[in-house]
Amino acid sequence: MCNLDLEHLISDTNRSIATLAITTLLKTGNESSIDRLMKQIQSFMSEIPDEFKIVVVRAIQGLCLKFPNKHDVMMNLLSTMLRDEGGYQYKEAIVNTIIAVIEANPSSQDTGLYHLCDL
Repeated sequence: MCNLDLEHLISDTNRSIATLAITTLLKTGNESSIDRLMKQIQSFMSEIPDEFKIVVVRAIQGLCLKFPNKHDVMMNLLSTMLRDEGGYQYKEAIVNTIIAVIEANPSSQDTGLYHLCDL
């Protein structure tokens, strides 16, 4: 129930509140909600500054490590984010996240390396 209330905050006009909602959802979500969260995050990312994007990327990393079977969905989002506009620190956080997932989850190696080499 609480997570549904948080999902409504993603569209809050105050981007700080929306970022806090999305990172909380990423940290408290379950495996069945990952696909839906990734879709919401994709549209959300273009509306926030790089500092908030980095916080979201780190939360995605935690989710990748928590649910290794869902790495494909999250790696696809990270790959899309890597192609979008953003500064060096934001891009570095994405690359570091992909590398950390590859190191922690050997089954994600092919997907991760593909996304890193596809740039």
